[in-house]
Amino acid sequence: MDYSTYEIPFSAEGRRRVHAFSYVLSHSRRQYLRFVESQDFTNTIREHVRAFEYFQGLAATCLYDNMKVVVTGYDGDQPVYNTRFLAFATHYAFRPWACRPRRPETKGKVERPFWYVETNLLNGRTFTSLEHLNEVALRWLTETADVRMHRETKRRPIDLFEEEKPHLLALPARPYDTARVLYRTVDADGHILYLQNLYSVPWQRIGELLPVRITENELIVYGPDIKEIARHELFASGISGERHSLPAHAPGRDHLHKRELLEQRFAEFGPDGVRFFNELLRARRNGKDEAGRVLGLLTIYRREDLARALERAVRYRAFSWSAVERILAAQARPRSAMEALTVDARDHLDEILRRTPLAPRSTADYQMLLEETAKRDETDEGQDHGPEDPTA
Repeated sequence: MDYSTYEIPFSAEGRRRVHAFSYVLSHSRRQYLRFVESQDFTNTIREHVRAFEYFQGLAATCLYDNMKVVVTGYDGDQPVYNTRFLAFATHYAFRPWACRPRRPETKGKVERPFWYVETNLLNGRTFTSLEHLNEVALRWLTETADVRMHRETKRRPIDLFEEEKPHLLALPARPYDTARVLYRTVDADGHILYLQNLYSVPWQRIGELLPVRITENELIVYGPDIKEIARHELFASGISGERHSLPAHAPGRDHLHKRELLEQRFAEFGPDGVRFFNELLRARRNGKDEAGRVLGLLTIYRREDLARALERAVRYRAFSWSAVERILAAQARPRSAMEALTVDARDHLDEILRRTPLAPRSTADYQMLLEETAKRDETDEGQDHGPEDPTA
């Protein structure tokens, strides 16, 4: 199994970088081929499953070229396999075999089929989209690649496959679940963020950290009790900044019910949380909206930090969202962006950064920023915060 990367000028989608996933059976030379958007863990596993289903079986041993989703490193000459990939391999009972670094002769029979793909499938053809490319590739496999006379074996791959098929491992009763599972915090508007798009959940979940399951086409959100609470169709790859909101997830017009639910959420922070919420409603005209924004701060800060901020706000009678935000800004450390990302999301970000490298900037570009920072530090040192300041 291996990947090969290509720049394809799609007529409807523009020029895009795509990766050809190839799985070749060594006896028959029969090939499974599909183009994907990245070489991340999810795509790699998903295409393995498709290849196994395409052949209705799989090889007992599969050779790999030390890709990071398969091999994480070496202990001497011994490869250390990605434990997540091993879990997948043991589900199908096959043995991964990492070829030796800097030894191209150990790479098996995968790279030559890429030459055939380039000179036959991709040569002289135009494609409107990635979907169209994969439709053509599937027909090409059955109508051309399978029935050609192979230059090495002098036989057609589809004929040799009939001899090879009885020796393949049988598929398990259930396929491996290739969905991603991650956690996301619900923002103040009742949405979670995934790959720069927003998806709604029931509004009373504001500020909660919830499990999310990502399949190839859907995003499913679960409550703390692992019961499904929201399901959305995923936005297509390449789309960002969009919002999918379901009317059933909005708070509605029952203000008493909304207050009861918000009070339950603040009760999770103990007596200080309840008191802050009740005083906030008395002190602020749009208290319920501000309460939701306070809970939304959990997308930036940890729960224990918000609990301490509410306790301090109550002590100094600072009953507003802005007061809590100032306390957190002064006393808590926001979660870094990378801290909130899962391994799969980091892989996605890495792929984007590889596609769009940034050139280094001259240090002179930052001189004005450094001067402004120095002036602001001098001003802050000259200020004296009194004990009544809840951020002090």
